[in-house]
Amino acid sequence: MLARRAKTLHLGAANYCWFSDPAQALCLKTAGTPQAEQPVLGLCEATRCPQSTFHPVHRAIWQDAAEQHERFLSDLPRSRTVERRRLEQELLRVKEVLSRIDEANPEGIAAWDD
Repeated sequence: MLARRAKTLHLGAANYCWFSDPAQALCLKTAGTPQAEQPVLGLCEATRCPQSTFHPVHRAIWQDAAEQHERFLSDLPRSRTVERRRLEQELLRVKEVLSRIDEANPEGIAAWDD
């Protein structure tokens, strides 16, 4: 059973993809290849895909994304309201991922032991 389940796991930099049901894989829908046997990690929409999970090892990447979005927002001219709204929504999404990672890891246990 573990070997079968392990075949579904695909390691991404910002999430783990448990590719067990191609019909639910948003990356395949985006790529227009719904019958593919492997995920398209480059098109992963990790926060929207039900087969995606986040773990402490991914926290640094999401933290970096939050900091980048905050920098972009601080540098964006006020006249760019549509872009500002898009970045604010994206920042909220990134902070939600960080919050979920922290909730699942309340002790702040490091992802890897040194």
